[in-house]
Amino acid sequence: MAQEASHRFDMKQPPLLRLALVRLGHERHTLILTIHHILVDGWSISMLMRELFGLYDTAGDSSGMPDPAPYKTYLAWLSGQDRAESRAVWANALSGLEEPCRLTPGESRRTLVTTPEQIVRSLPAEISGLLQEQARSSGLTMNTLVQGAWALLLGALTGRDDVVFGTTVSGRPPELPGVESM
Repeated sequence: MAQEASHRFDMKQPPLLRLALVRLGHERHTLILTIHHILVDGWSISMLMRELFGLYDTAGDSSGMPDPAPYKTYLAWLSGQDRAESRAVWANALSGLEEPCRLTPGESRRTLVTTPEQIVRSLPAEISGLLQEQARSSGLTMNTLVQGAWALLLGALTGRDDVVFGTTVSGRPPELPGVESM
């Protein structure tokens, strides 16, 4: 698994998905799925895994699986959106922004390749409960509260009072029938 995790994807060289079956014993195996985030988001990966395990449980028989809504429905919806209005909204939201919000100095395009790292810290239940209550009483989600804290930290670290950062969202429009299965 460590070898698989250390093998980086080349965005110019497909595939951006790898499967490895590792034999652990005579009748024990582990399937390792390595997939670039550009292919799936958090929503999609759970659907992919549900379908993969469903196929495994039925020895590959897909007859009982529901047909997903066609992706062309989303593409048709997308082509009907007003691009000029969208550009205007973003231009207005980002007006006055003169440069990116960087935590480190340097070129705009980094050439340094680093291995992703995960650091896990747990909050005591009392603090977590207080944060949840603060979010609830302010009419916010916990994610919005954390994003706000990140914005304040970015401002403090960069000495700026106007910071911009992004986050990944599913972008699934709720008005499309079956969008939750796309």
